Amino acid sequence: MIIGKIVGGSVSDKIIIRLKSNSEIDVGDILLINDPKALFYVKVINVSITSMVPAQFIEEMAGNDLEYQDGINLFDDKDRFYRIAEAKILKIKKAEFVPPRTIPNFFSDVKKVTAEDFKFLENEGEVEVGNLRLGTDYLRDVIIKLPAKKLISHHILVSAATGKGKSNFVKVFIRGLLNNKEIAKIIIDPHAEYYGNKGMKGLSHHPLHNEIEYYTPRWNDTAGSEELKVYAEDLVPSDFHGVVELSDAQKEAMDALYKTYNETWIRTLIIDKPVNTIYEDLKRNVGLSTLFALRRRLSYTLELNDDENGLVFTLKKRNSKSVFEKIEKAVISGKTIIVDTSMLGSEAEKLLSAAIVSREFNLFRKTKQLNPEAFKTLPELLIVFEEAPRVLGIEALSHGTNVFERIAREGRKFNVGLCAITQMPSLISKEILSQMNTKIILGVPSPADRTAVIESSCQNISDEGTEIQMLDKGEAIITSPFVDFPLPVKVFHFDELLKTDANKKVASDELLGL
Repeated sequence: MIIGKIVGGSVSDKIIIRLKSNSEIDVGDILLINDPKALFYVKVINVSITSMVPAQFIEEMAGNDLEYQDGINLFDDKDRFYRIAEAKILKIKKAEFVPPRTIPNFFSDVKKVTAEDFKFLENEGEVEVGNLRLGTDYLRDVIIKLPAKKLISHHILVSAATGKGKSNFVKVFIRGLLNNKEIAKIIIDPHAEYYGNKGMKGLSHHPLHNEIEYYTPRWNDTAGSEELKVYAEDLVPSDFHGVVELSDAQKEAMDALYKTYNETWIRTLIIDKPVNTIYEDLKRNVGLSTLFALRRRLSYTLELNDDENGLVFTLKKRNSKSVFEKIEKAVISGKTIIVDTSMLGSEAEKLLSAAIVSREFNLFRKTKQLNPEAFKTLPELLIVFEEAPRVLGIEALSHGTNVFERIAREGRKFNVGLCAITQMPSLISKEILSQMNTKIILGVPSPADRTAVIESSCQNISDEGTEIQMLDKGEAIITSPFVDFPLPVKVFHFDELLKTDANKKVASDELLGL
């Protein structure tokens, strides 16, 4: 059905469409333009009303109706009053798809798209995340799939205001990777929302939950989980750099302590020896005041309750495998690892996250450098973490670099990628944002944050500012060098996917006679 005609436009700006009077068109709709030389896929970025009647007469008619209830009786109203849609060209199809370097002719027909028009999307990826969205509606027969293997090591940014569906998208995305042994996943979970519990559906409710390892301080209350316990003897000074605010003197003191006492350096400072004795052991090269301040700082960061023990960190001697060794084994096996940090304070949570991530990054980096053949057998690694500005923000990095920044810059060389989740992308430096090649934009009301994601996107979404502002819960724009054009998506609801997965498993079990 024809819903408009081309009445103007340019390659560098917008296509102008006069709409048919009864056509229902919204910002975000994708339309098809039939032109003798090509087929144009365009996206509506603005809709306005206009008229051939001078503005002063329109105002007069409106005023008469308001004041005297004269009514508005128009002659040839469909000819004189109409709507105009402004659209941007997404793709041009000739013999094959080509970049938008030309425009359609005057009076070319414009029609709405159907599922058949998007057959080319069927083989674009392997992880199903939602349906193609058209304005406020969506095409149920067009499923958007992301090419995870391509985009993971090039980093992902998930940006949205509170309540717009960030965690739902991440669960949907990870659900699509659970059976993929070529991609290991580490999820740092500060809100205890990804694994799930009796009151909230999570990845543990998926039929492939055996592919998940869950580390939590509440392991006694969570079936199938592992105890999250970190022994101080497994920590090194570099774990604290860039995530815990320390003076240069305190950093030097940590290095001296580690060099002198090796793995017992933290325990020695906090409980084993008086500070005056340590001062002498270090040959008075570190000030007493620095040692006292560092002891207080470490005790606070590790959240020790009774000198020796904290909720997660402990000064006791380890007599079994460390949590770092267990996570490394799971990563090599291509599993999904969820780390519950919801009960930790900010500094302890950042320290734990950095300690886990740095060891895995070093595993990949050193394996590639020292044993290239073994590196080929490793899966890719995706690291998912919330509140990204805490470790990638301009303010955070002013205190020194950290492992998250290093991965943002170098990770793709070693098949390690970040999935950074944030409400406020404007707090992250432009350089780091530009490294996040795939962006999942789920509704960003703040002008500063919209500008940050628009300007750092690898595809041109400068015209989508209004649409981004108006995105409803679960509606997204996905931009990436690995998709054909900025994809408008209605993200699947994770709970509904679980029902589908459970039904498929039941049907499969019945077929096998289980």
